[in-house]
Amino acid sequence: MENAQAQLLINIHEEITKGSFTDLHIICKDGTTTGSRIVLAAMSSYFRAMFSSDMSESQTGVLNLPTVSLSVWQAIMKMYLCGINLVSESKCVEILDAAEMMQLDHIKELCNIFLKESLVMTAENCLNWWRLCKLYNFHDLSNRAFSCLADEFADFVETENVVHLSKEELMEIISKEEMKCTEDIILKGVMKWIQYNNPDQDDVKLIFENVRLDYVDTQFLFDDVVYSDIACKHKSVQEMIRKSLTLLVRRTARSRVNPKRHDIFVLRHNKTSLLSCFTSDNKWEDVPSAPVDPGVWYSAAGLDDKIYITGGYNKKKCTLIYNTATKVWTVGPDLTHEHCCHCMTTANSKVYSIGGCCSNTIEELSESETHWHVVGDLGLRRLHAFPVTVGENILVMGGNTGSGGSDVMQCFNTRTKTVSQLNTKLPCSSRSLRGSVHLPDVYLVDDDGHVMHLQVTNTGGEIQIQIKSTTEWKSFGRSFGVTHRNGSLLCFTKDGISKFNLAEGKEEQSTFPKSPRSGEVYNVCTVSSGKTS
Repeated sequence: MENAQAQLLINIHEEITKGSFTDLHIICKDGTTTGSRIVLAAMSSYFRAMFSSDMSESQTGVLNLPTVSLSVWQAIMKMYLCGINLVSESKCVEILDAAEMMQLDHIKELCNIFLKESLVMTAENCLNWWRLCKLYNFHDLSNRAFSCLADEFADFVETENVVHLSKEELMEIISKEEMKCTEDIILKGVMKWIQYNNPDQDDVKLIFENVRLDYVDTQFLFDDVVYSDIACKHKSVQEMIRKSLTLLVRRTARSRVNPKRHDIFVLRHNKTSLLSCFTSDNKWEDVPSAPVDPGVWYSAAGLDDKIYITGGYNKKKCTLIYNTATKVWTVGPDLTHEHCCHCMTTANSKVYSIGGCCSNTIEELSESETHWHVVGDLGLRRLHAFPVTVGENILVMGGNTGSGGSDVMQCFNTRTKTVSQLNTKLPCSSRSLRGSVHLPDVYLVDDDGHVMHLQVTNTGGEIQIQIKSTTEWKSFGRSFGVTHRNGSLLCFTKDGISKFNLAEGKEEQSTFPKSPRSGEVYNVCTVSSGKTS
């Protein structure tokens, strides 16, 4: 039967090509041909709506396609009716544009497959492909183009394309956590863009906040930045440079990719003992006691070599900072509001303390500031939620809203300071949610043992979430922490470390050593330790 149907479509294509039984005159940008309304209406809702309405095409029998070449039109018809893939390097973009206009998803997917298999990304073409793939929702290709742009940024800065980035595109690139080039290169690109585009004062400040001036060579700062027109015109830039130059007398340029090992710090409370360190080579290391006991249900977030701990049952406004390189604790500024059972994350080199059982507020702290600032309000209580940073946005997922588990996702924009609720919901409601983020992949585990895999992308400032899978593990209650390592999820509890193989969707036998410290686990925080492996 399938062969008969395929032959039928081939016969229809042959008759249309001959001009037989046609009732439509098609005018392309470089030639004309004939076609059949019923065939086109069956191919696409675009044509179906056109020929079933009072549009001129249905009245005159003339279809104008001024942006489509005759050869592309003929290729699309042959692909659709005869099942032949005619996508090529020279025609791919033209076919893709036409297929998008005509709502031919099958043809679009053929283009997507062709590009995945044959596209070579370079510093010269990655920006155009990034934009095009975002436009057509080719998420894998868009992520590939963006990664190329970030990896080849040193070469990209030397092209004229850097000044033609939109502000949003520039921000997405320079806010990336890891860049292979030195920070000097990133700063050069930023200054080149600002000089060409002349943005307003607020945008200049926001852009410079995403440059890690403490990674920039001090001589370069003195020679090329301190007395530049940009610094002279913007007091906020002058102040940031001044603070950076007070940190060290002399330093060389660094990249954001450093030979550091990624250690897991387990939030395990025993009076002033707040953290246990599980190293990348599967060993437990001691962490000194903190100067203050915040009580249980504190939260933590890592920024560079520091772990910021806030709130807790006993000291709901306290801030403690642990330097993983020097192994020294300091007491930071108090929060503005009380927080307990809350969540924390970082975005744009700032730390955020979010919600909890005592307050709905979102508070912000940067390394150079001495006070927390209230920058948002969730509008509802959210306990044990999980935050995901996507560019300038923080997604707050799941957790307990007071009346039970939640499947709601809220989005806080760190630039506009607005909170919105996303249409997409988690596949499971959860009273306590933990996870690990490796964008675009987000892995979540809830208190009932559901393992959820999401893909989160930021396309033109619009957050898109795709639920990839949901599997079952085992219940961990409220007290646990999760991280991703080598294709598996590690779950830390008072009973030890469990391992879940993501590819096989099942638990593996764990041979990890048991922690020398006992007690409930409230979460984990993964940071770079500053030590070579």
